[in-house]
Amino acid sequence: MAEPIVINAETREITVPESERSFGVAGEHNVARKHFRINGRIVDGNDLAVGFAWKVCTENSAKQPNEYPIDSIIADSDGIEFDWLVGKGALTYKGSLKFAVCAKQVNGEGKVQHEWHSRIGTGTVYDGIEASAEDIGGFDLRAYIQQTADEVRRAVQDAAASAKNAETQASDANKAAKSAADNATAAKKSADDAAAAAKTAGDAATKVIKEGVAEKLTEMQNIQKDVSTKAQTAETAAKNADTAKTAAQNAQKAAEKSAGNAANSESAAKTSAERAAAARDTAQELAGRVIVDDALSDTSASPVQNKVIFAALAKKQNVQRVTFVINDTDGGLDAVVAD
Repeated sequence: MAEPIVINAETREITVPESERSFGVAGEHNVARKHFRINGRIVDGNDLAVGFAWKVCTENSAKQPNEYPIDSIIADSDGIEFDWLVGKGALTYKGSLKFAVCAKQVNGEGKVQHEWHSRIGTGTVYDGIEASAEDIGGFDLRAYIQQTADEVRRAVQDAAASAKNAETQASDANKAAKSAADNATAAKKSADDAAAAAKTAGDAATKVIKEGVAEKLTEMQNIQKDVSTKAQTAETAAKNADTAKTAAQNAQKAAEKSAGNAANSESAAKTSAERAAAARDTAQELAGRVIVDDALSDTSASPVQNKVIFAALAKKQNVQRVTFVINDTDGGLDAVVAD
């Protein structure tokens, strides 16, 4: 790496190493690169590494000034470093080259607030050979340039003609495009008309289909309605038949019950008759056992009879006759007292 050109920030003095005194050959451009080192960064309270723009100012041997902005710097606690790529302005002529470094700080309006400059350093630009514009190795550069310019002019004319031709072709293309667009519009209209006709035909067909379908639908609905009515009638008849069947079953059950009751009544009547006959026999037997004692004495062999008669006579009451009647209902005996 090349030795740096050192600048003292306080004294502004520049030290150029011997190896870095050559800045190049006259006519060169952006070949030589010089590395700078600023020892120290704080000068009178101003930090040169913060908010300052840097540049290198030069004066060639023809006293022509030039300046070169520095894109970026590198700062550390001890100083600032940057590179300068030497441009053609500084190397236009051979001889001594003067240079210095400048740093400026401006405000938001571009007004300079602080400006720092180094002292002047010197370097050497060596002589070189460069052919003149009139003669380069036996060729007439001027004639070549004129001829080239004529060729360029003709090329420009040809290009203009080509452009005109292209414009004409573009116009023709636009016309063709317009014609195609018109044809497309006509075709679209024809398609729209065909679509409308198709829609009309479709609507008519749909109408016919719908009417036929509606007619068949009505017929089917009527058939369905008739079938439904007949089904309801059959269902009602079935219900009535079930009702009649149930009534017949109930009547049969009632008849069976009545027959049973009649049989029970017949059996009961028979039993009652049998009981009445037995009662009758018992009454006759009991009547045969009653003995009337004319003596009406307490010593009668029939004390019950005698006591009854005696009591009746004593009370002077009419003697009543007791008659036993067979009860046909329950087979018992009823006592009826008669005058």
